This record gives sequence, C-alpha cells and structure tokens, in this order.
Amino acid sequence: MLSFKLFFQERRFFAPAFMYVSFALVFSTWIIYIPFIVDRLSLSEGRLGFALFMASLGSLVMIPVSNRLTDRVGVGRQAFWGFILYGVSLYGIFWAASYSWLIIALFYYGMTSAIFSIAMNSMVAEIEKQAGKYIMTGIHGFWSVGGIIGASMGSFVAGKFNMPFVHISVLLAMVFTVMFWLRKEYVHVKSPVRIKSVRRSFPFKPLVIIATIAMLMMASEGAIADWSGLYLKHVVLVEAQYLGLGYAFFSAGMTLGRFSGDALSFRLGSWRLLSFAMASGLLGFGLVLFAVASISFFGFFVIGLGFSIVVPELYRMASNIKGVRAADGISIIAATSNIGMLAGPAILGIIAGTYGLFYSFVALAGFVFLALLFTFFRRI
Repeated sequence: MLSFKLFFQERRFFAPAFMYVSFALVFSTWIIYIPFIVDRLSLSEGRLGFALFMASLGSLVMIPVSNRLTDRVGVGRQAFWGFILYGVSLYGIFWAASYSWLIIALFYYGMTSAIFSIAMNSMVAEIEKQAGKYIMTGIHGFWSVGGIIGASMGSFVAGKFNMPFVHISVLLAMVFTVMFWLRKEYVHVKSPVRIKSVRRSFPFKPLVIIATIAMLMMASEGAIADWSGLYLKHVVLVEAQYLGLGYAFFSAGMTLGRFSGDALSFRLGSWRLLSFAMASGLLGFGLVLFAVASISFFGFFVIGLGFSIVVPELYRMASNIKGVRAADGISIIAATSNIGMLAGPAILGIIAGTYGLFYSFVALAGFVFLALLFTFFRRI
C-alpha cells in the first residue's frame, strides 16, 4: 500500500489522483441510473444494448481526433477541459425524453469520454516517466475509490429520491471546484513532439497481443458497469436501493488490487500478474452466476480484484515500448478496447434478449477466458 501513501505526500501526484476519483464519481452516477432510465423509456435489453453500443461508437470515432489534440493543447490541458465536457454530457442522457434522443446523448457522451480518458492516461504516463516512479496502477486505484463512493452512496440517493438532475448537479459543482483549484499541477504536462521518422517505423507488432487482450477484457469490464444493476434486479431479484452494490463491490475489489498492483507487478512481472488476474476474474464470474445475492456480491468483489491491474498494466506496457510515444501507445490500446466495448453491449443485448441476462454473463466469462489464453502466446 506504499503507492497509496505516495499520492498524499506530493501534490503533483494527488492532483491527477483526484481527477480519477472525480471520473469514477461521475461515471458511477450515470451507471446507477441505468435501471431507472430503462424503466422510464420502457427499454428492452436489446434496445439498451444498442444504445450502449452507440456510446462506445462515439468514443471510437473520437480516438484519432483526441490523439491529435494532445499535440496541439497538451495532455494536461486536454484532460482538464475534457473532464468538463464529459461531466456536462450526462445532462443529455438524463434529459433524453425518447429512445432516439438517448442514442444521440450516449453517442456524445462517448465522444467526450474519449477526449478525456486518452488525455488523462497519457498525462499519467508522462508524469510517471518524469518522476521516475511507478504510479499508473496506484492512480487507477483512485478510480476504484470514486466508484465505491459513487455507487454505494449514489445508489442510496437514487433509490430514495430518483432526482438525477439534482444529484449530478451537486456532484459536478463539488468536483469542478476542487479540480479547478488543483489544475495548475498538471495542465502544463505535454507529450513529446511527434517525429515523422518514428512514425514510419512505428512498432505495431509488439502491440498486437496487448491490444487483443485489452479488447477482450474491456468488453467484459465495461459490461460489469453497464449490466450489473440489471442482472441484480432481474436475475438475483435485489431490491432497488441495493442495485448499485454490485458495482460498489466490484470497485472495492478494484481498490484493493490497484493499491497493491505496482508492487506485485515488480515482483511477478507483467505477464504472470495478468494471468493470475484473469484467473481471478473467471472465479468471480463463477460466483456471480450462482445468482444468490450474498454470493453474487462477493463474486463482483473477486472480479474487481482480478480486473484491477489489467487496464493500468496494459497502458504501462504499451506506453513503454521503445519508439512509441505514450499518447500513441495508449491511443492504440484505447482503440482496441473500444472495439471490445462496441461489440460487448451489442452481443450481450442479443444474448440477453434471446436467452436472458444470466447467459449474457456466461458470455462475459468467455471473453475473460479467451484473454487468458492469449497470455500464453505472448512471445513479443
């Protein structure tokens, strides 16, 4: 847990860590309202799956644009303003009075997500290199902290009051104020200048396996957030005020794993750690599929524990390949991750609509199993 202490010892590390907390708070607030939006618009699992597909599509189309923006405005400044756009985009989702408007709002939400998340992760990669300290996995732990707070407390507020506009307005007012105060710690951060000769010899081959694993794992991880509430509601039959606890337990597992991930990566090595993480994820899905509330909640925790190091470890690996700028490596991983997130909701929507939500979670476990197989073919 040394990485946790590091973020409170120096403000230059705490500022981006708070950005991750804020990101998770806003994201989890949107997630816990999915069942309410489904009821308000009378959506089937298939229609919801397509709407979530549009969010990932919006993110995918913005990835090349976002990568170019980092050259013009810098990753630090882009991360700050990207978060402002991202937070405000939730109003469009909550305001949507029809299915068509929901699709448009989610597409825009996905666009802002790409602008912000690529810049944010690129910024952390640059800070990590400049400081000479491993912080990527630890700083993702603050995402999990935000997820725990947002999903658990937010779920209670949503279940009792169901006032999404007031909920998100109060939340954004608080996080925008603190982020504005801390912005000077990172707005100056920029990626190295893009060099044409480096681009001509860009080493795509070392990224193939990493990118494929990212695609498979994000198809599964993203679905945990999008579908856990509905799974608990329709399969496990959990009461409304507890629907956010699946994601909260998932985030708790994420937190524990991520604040230990940097040390484990050093001791075990990236590939061995990834294998253990995916095996843990498979065990967690097995518990979730028991469809008993207490066992399923614990299953989400185990999944979070396994998934905790996957994304930050993949980002670190991609951003440290010789001849690859951090922003370029991360954008490639982000692109393949979004392909997974594009296919995931659509596939799960079809499976849930045809066979039920239970079997859609069986499919998620299948994605993780395929990713685990790829770790055995890692000779790069």
